[in-house]
Amino acid sequence: MRIGILTGGGDVPGLNPCIKTLVYSAIDEGMEVVGIRRGWAGLLEYNPDDPQVCEQCTIPLDKQNTRKIDRSGGTFLHTSRTNPSKVNLAEAPDFLRPPLAEDAEGDQR
Repeated sequence: MRIGILTGGGDVPGLNPCIKTLVYSAIDEGMEVVGIRRGWAGLLEYNPDDPQVCEQCTIPLDKQNTRKIDRSGGTFLHTSRTNPSKVNLAEAPDFLRPPLAEDAEGDQR
């Protein structure tokens, strides 16, 4: 099983210790953990069909790369103030837009 961690809305002091605890617990249970970089903005830019973008928007999390993150505040995954419910469809990346609907005559709307 794979789980993702996304931090959004702003930094708070306890995020890194929470990330570390979640990563350690998940790995001990046999799960894979992926961090989403830059909060909701990173998730909106994530395109599973583009490996280069995948590397920019995600990071595999393990005990080695999260070992010391609880020593600093904020979130090492970074965050954004992006609110996904307020993103206009016209501003969304093409791969997230629904396909154009066809009307009864077969014309695209």
